[in-house]
Amino acid sequence: MPAGDWTDPANYEHMRGYEAAEFAAEYLLRNRAFLAECHALSADPEAVTGELIAAPAFVAKWGLRFPRGP
Repeated sequence: MPAGDWTDPANYEHMRGYEAAEFAAEYLLRNRAFLAECHALSADPEAVTGELIAAPAFVAKWGLRFPRGP
């Protein structure tokens, strides 16, 4: 999680051009519960399914979508 004064607008200048998906990713990467679940899934060899490490319940809980390539 980024350190610093979260009330200082200068700390968020880099986000000025973010699209909705980028804000969502920023939120998730700062969410300790999400990070803990990611860690738990990645440590469970039975959670690995195909190319993604994600159980359907995890994907649904966090509102994740994994678009296919172009």
